[in-house]
Amino acid sequence: YKRQAPTLRRDGLDGALLAYDGQLIDDARLVVAVARTAAQHGARILTHVGASSATGNSVRLTDELTGQTLDLAARVVINAAGVWAAEVDSSIRLRPSRGTHLVFDASSFGNPTAALTIPIPGETNRFIFALPVQLGRIYLGLTDEEAPGPIPDVPEPTPGEVTFLLDVVNTALQTALTNADVTGAYAGLRPLIDAGEGRTADLSRDHAVLESDSGLFSVVGGKLTEYRYMAEDVLDRAIAARGISTGPCRTRNLPLVGAPANPVAAQRNSGILRTSGELPGSLVARYGAESRNVIATARCERPADPVAEGIDVTRAEFEFAVTHEGALDVGDILDRRTRIGLVAADRERAMGAATEFLAATR
Repeated sequence: YKRQAPTLRRDGLDGALLAYDGQLIDDARLVVAVARTAAQHGARILTHVGASSATGNSVRLTDELTGQTLDLAARVVINAAGVWAAEVDSSIRLRPSRGTHLVFDASSFGNPTAALTIPIPGETNRFIFALPVQLGRIYLGLTDEEAPGPIPDVPEPTPGEVTFLLDVVNTALQTALTNADVTGAYAGLRPLIDAGEGRTADLSRDHAVLESDSGLFSVVGGKLTEYRYMAEDVLDRAIAARGISTGPCRTRNLPLVGAPANPVAAQRNSGILRTSGELPGSLVARYGAESRNVIATARCERPADPVAEGIDVTRAEFEFAVTHEGALDVGDILDRRTRIGLVAADRERAMGAATEFLAATR
């Protein structure tokens, strides 16, 4: 454990438990991979588009860049807007809770190779986690705080949550971390189903499929780890209710873009020019089987170079975000296709490269 978690306290330590679990290198990459895999199978992916006036067979779409609207008719309309689901269907009752993470340079934790699981004092079966992730960072989280009121586009951590996370993590460290060690912070809202009184931390994380009086189907609640099951469940319910004839569900074990078994990705890779030399490990961690494709399809100068000194995201990845992943602005590249923007200083340093690639495609 001294090598895997160098800053862990030694006093009073009788032993350690090492467990293996699934690891998500980059949540932004997962979201994009799901969307691109859907597109491979015929889905139309529209970003920067808002939905309103949804019913069981129609919805109004608004292009948030131009203001243009489109009324779309469909046999089934499914509301999967997460914490905003109640804004699409006012009959839904959600009780959002805020989860906050802090971002640290990995050196603050001695560049660990394992995550730390730290019990919250006074709680049963509640923990915080210090997770080594990409870009030489540690994510520390997370909280579970009631978040009533209007749903913000970008939830903000509160000073109390920052203090709470620092206090808990410091119970396990030799040298206390302070606010000065925090390089960034971010928060998200859980779309918990309102079950009445009690703490949000104690509410069920199960999902529910709901049908409104207009026939609109909604899927609410749930967790990231069951996203495939949630999608299958709501589609099965909606298809059965509408009497639509379909084949069996194919998505339970469908390989995403970047998986070696993904047929379209494999076909693309077999027909491209193979790049020489070793690919950056960070690129492979993010793109998997598509890594060589990201480099080989790039038309920019120095595609394998980092977008800025000390940031292990290549210039080819920024270009790929624009040419293959629908990035339309700087925020798309820095915040929603990569997670560079979680650290303000890194965002500033990478801004020039992001602007360069957006300009090159216009």
